[in-house]
Amino acid sequence: MDGLAFLLVVATIGLVAAYLLLAIWPTAPLNPFPPPTPSPTPVPTPTESLMPTASPTPRALPSPTPIRPATLTPTPEAAFPFTATVKPGDIGSDCRRALIAGTVADGDGKGLENYPLHLWGPGLDTVLRTDARGRWQAELPAGAAGDWYVQLHAPDPETAYPPLSAAIPVPLTAECPQAAVHFRATR
Repeated sequence: MDGLAFLLVVATIGLVAAYLLLAIWPTAPLNPFPPPTPSPTPVPTPTESLMPTASPTPRALPSPTPIRPATLTPTPEAAFPFTATVKPGDIGSDCRRALIAGTVADGDGKGLENYPLHLWGPGLDTVLRTDARGRWQAELPAGAAGDWYVQLHAPDPETAYPPLSAAIPVPLTAECPQAAVHFRATR
């Protein structure tokens, strides 16, 4: 047998013997990672009572961590430069016609031309534009009672028509499915 092979066999036997020694005697001084030493626990003698003689001092328990803050701060709504007024009911047309109409005006009440309005509800989702006097109108499908929404947008296609108002809910009744929604710029 070659000298290097003999040395490898002897080293392997020594390694196996060291592992066997540590398996049998884990607290041996040879072990680089000895098991933790258990801490001694006092065992009461038969003459000692297991019950305390004096009343224990009360311990302060930690206060629970709150699930949410004590005061909730409302999330601020986006500020829009236009506000809306909704007037449900007859808007001067036959109540058999389902209709939403309104105006878009600046702070002085002057009508604004070519402003897009997004109108959606049961059976319709469309975009309208104001006329030269800032007026707009939409004929709705039959049975248009229910919740409708309208939102004013900026007339600039370069900025992807950003909204100028919140989405305004417009409830329509079956008796007279009509409403007027007037947008006005805030000063």
